[in-house]
Amino acid sequence: MTTIRDVAKDAGVSAATVSRVVNGLLGYSEETRQRVEEAVLRLNYETDFMARGLKTRQTSVIGLLAPMVSDALASEVMRGVEEAAREHGYAVMLGRTGSQSVFIDGYLRTLRTYRAAGVILISAVITQEMRQLLGPNIPVISVAISDRSGPPSVSIDDERAAYDATRHLLSLGHQRIGLLAGDPTSIYVAHPRQRGYERAMSEAGRTPVVAHGTFFYDSGAPGLDDLLRQEPNLTAVFAVSDEMAAAVVNELQERGRRVPDDVSVLGFDNTSTSQHVHPPLSTVAQPLEDMGKTAVNKILRARDLGPRIMPHSIISRGSTSPPHQ
Repeated sequence: MTTIRDVAKDAGVSAATVSRVVNGLLGYSEETRQRVEEAVLRLNYETDFMARGLKTRQTSVIGLLAPMVSDALASEVMRGVEEAAREHGYAVMLGRTGSQSVFIDGYLRTLRTYRAAGVILISAVITQEMRQLLGPNIPVISVAISDRSGPPSVSIDDERAAYDATRHLLSLGHQRIGLLAGDPTSIYVAHPRQRGYERAMSEAGRTPVVAHGTFFYDSGAPGLDDLLRQEPNLTAVFAVSDEMAAAVVNELQERGRRVPDDVSVLGFDNTSTSQHVHPPLSTVAQPLEDMGKTAVNKILRARDLGPRIMPHSIISRGSTSPPHQ
């Protein structure tokens, strides 16, 4: 059986360099990369995976990267991606990269080296740098992000969903509704959701009350503090992620306020988090699993890679009710 040392000897490099090339890391020249890949092919190294990819220009692998997203949301998308990939005989390589570009770049180089069939990004913008790292032959598509500027994507209409959510709270009789918005630098998720809320409030003749979080649980309590400083008599909070909404519910109860009797709370995403809090969260449902399946199918069909808008819905549970007088 061919080993990494055999490849290194044939290519005239160290085993460490072969490892770096195979895993898409930095620290070698283009000429070295070509020599290593030729040696991999010549010696039939890892025939079932790497060498087949060098011969056919594609392997049965789909990359799924989650740069900065909650585990609950990522797992919903991944469930759909894995199911659709498995149906077509593909495996999924998951990368939890955080926000650090060096880790994202490393995964992208690895996926390019292994000739992935495509790459799916969860709630992340496709950049020109990403396309350059992947090369021209590997399609990339984003999921759960409202980038309508042309890159391939599968999402809901975030602005419309937030508008409908705010209208739902207004229809229950709430007039003092605070928005716990997302990271203000998130122009493709936080911004459209805030626009939808503000449009609904404006149409109802109500004053918007907005605080910003990070989409994650830890920002829920500070965000609630900010909202209550602006409007102590809020009767409803709309948080643009289930994690922040769950934190708001817990924090309100810690302060002796009843949910929903004193303050209603509405989340966003309909992840497992929404049902792991008491009372269970009312929320905006994204069809995250179906979005993952759709992304896989679009990649494997290699056509119709433009934006695809999926339907959303409002799910009413125990965390919302008409305001109590």
